[in-house]
Amino acid sequence: MEKLREKSDDPLVGCSLPGGHVVIELIDVGGMGRVYRAEQKMLGRTVAVKIIHPHLLGDETVEARFITEARAASQLNHPNSVGVIDFGKFEGRLYMVMEYLRGRDLATVAHEDGPLEIDRIVDILMQALAALEEAHAIGIIHRDLKPENLVLSPLRSGGDFVKVLDFGLAKVLEVARGRGKRITDPGMVCGTPEYMAPEQARGDNVDRRADLYACGVLLFELLGGELPFDGGTPRETVLMHLTKVPPDLRALAPHRDIPDQLLDVVYKALAKDPSERFQSASEFSAALKDSTTVEDTTDRPSPLPLRRCRECDATMPRSQKFCGECGSPLHVGSEVPPPPGESAPPEPQVVQLPLPLSGREDELGWLWERRETLHFALASATLAGPNGVGKTRLLNEFLSQAEERGDRVVSVGPDPWWVERSYYALQHAITGLAGLPEHGGDASDWTGISSDGRAGLEAIFDHESPASRRMARRWADTPPAATEGSSTRALAAEALRWALSRAQGRTDGGSVILAIDDLHAVDGASCNAFKDVISEPPLVEALLIAAHHSRFDPGWENAEALALGGLPAKLGADLIGENGGGSALLTGAEDDAERRVLPMYLGQLVRYTREGGEEPPGRLA
Repeated sequence: MEKLREKSDDPLVGCSLPGGHVVIELIDVGGMGRVYRAEQKMLGRTVAVKIIHPHLLGDETVEARFITEARAASQLNHPNSVGVIDFGKFEGRLYMVMEYLRGRDLATVAHEDGPLEIDRIVDILMQALAALEEAHAIGIIHRDLKPENLVLSPLRSGGDFVKVLDFGLAKVLEVARGRGKRITDPGMVCGTPEYMAPEQARGDNVDRRADLYACGVLLFELLGGELPFDGGTPRETVLMHLTKVPPDLRALAPHRDIPDQLLDVVYKALAKDPSERFQSASEFSAALKDSTTVEDTTDRPSPLPLRRCRECDATMPRSQKFCGECGSPLHVGSEVPPPPGESAPPEPQVVQLPLPLSGREDELGWLWERRETLHFALASATLAGPNGVGKTRLLNEFLSQAEERGDRVVSVGPDPWWVERSYYALQHAITGLAGLPEHGGDASDWTGISSDGRAGLEAIFDHESPASRRMARRWADTPPAATEGSSTRALAAEALRWALSRAQGRTDGGSVILAIDDLHAVDGASCNAFKDVISEPPLVEALLIAAHHSRFDPGWENAEALALGGLPAKLGADLIGENGGGSALLTGAEDDAERRVLPMYLGQLVRYTREGGEEPPGRLA
């Protein structure tokens, strides 16, 4: 920590907050406070710490409001909401510990990626609305939705994963700055005027519909490239929200070809009267989904080969994103029709993604050998390899075939937020194997389980009872040697053994297969349970198989391992063909039969070629 302090002038860098959070570096400063990257030493995970500006905390009212809102926000348990891990006071400053996000905010995405596709805009808004739906259900109103409070992370399958930040903090800011004043008092603006609902601008009490209005502003801005109301000053902008009608969106973005139904959604969301807007986030989301439902397009003409630049009127190949004359972005919808009497040239053969699984016959055979050698005993196996080698794809193909043959297949992985939430993988493994409800059920669902297993389920699913506390104490007094005194760990493994046995009893002639993908990113508590069950297996015919990075050691005793490598370059070139960039792979491939390429690189190469790239990268980006 002393080294961290020496490298930074910020007095908070290097400090250790309550709960073992060590501040590492400042990453952002906003109107609410300063945001730092920190490390939670006990768990070894990266977190974000927001420390509220001291000048906002002038009295006890503001502090009480912060604690109330932070406690409420910590109850949010939705994938699209940023998780609040801890909050409190440190050296007179209020702080909040949240999950650390690796991504770009929506304002940055819109600026860097140019005009976003309509389908992408709708997907982003629907994810944000899903987060709002849960928050509204427990009485939390965001009050300050704007592009900077939506963070987008890319998914490996393509698309965006949206996280909504700062639930409830806008109300804290309003109390801190307003001291009871209305937002339209001279010089007094709470929240962000560009996204503020009329009733919020008037200082009225707001409800969920104010957040839905802000979502309407976001939708208008992303579709039209401009805000619906943007005055020269905050006061003028607020007055426009109160009095002006939103401009014609189609006039702002004639190239968009916005569907009529989507326009209706935008203007309903921006209604001045809350009673005329959508009344819930789910209603708004359903309307968005319906507005972009695509009809059958089999009889529509194929895409046209050219686009026209809106700035200099030059025509460019459809594959280009920017004009070669003036450098302006080329917009979707600006295609140029062919001359009269001529038809558009035929489209090149398009490579379909994802690419088919190829060249993995031996590896699939190896997996089936592990499956066929099960004789009323539990076996384990691992697939290891670098990122992009196709571990998940191979594993899923094997599981699909096994399920078709009558095996009971349960597949789990790390939590979708990649924050290593305790017991996440184990919870899903147990519910899938034993056929329990998502929350784990209760004692009436746990038939045939031992007292140790029951205590384990109560710990895993947070169903604490006097019996589970007594059992944990008993384990602590006389711990089994395999668990080295870790009482909850031993109980969790016993619960998994019961689930495997129950799954065997519910399988009609087949075997049980439990697959864990990305084991290297699974939470430690779940990893320990899987490892302990392999060390002391139940008497069931089951296969535990995991895929993980080659640098990770799962510690599975006697597990058979298969190391995955890339595909032959010649096979990769055949898979994607000339139009997919296959020629880039063929250079030297005939002379080097050992040359290998990663399957994920093949997909990247196809996308790169489609977007007009001429010199593809030589390896996985």
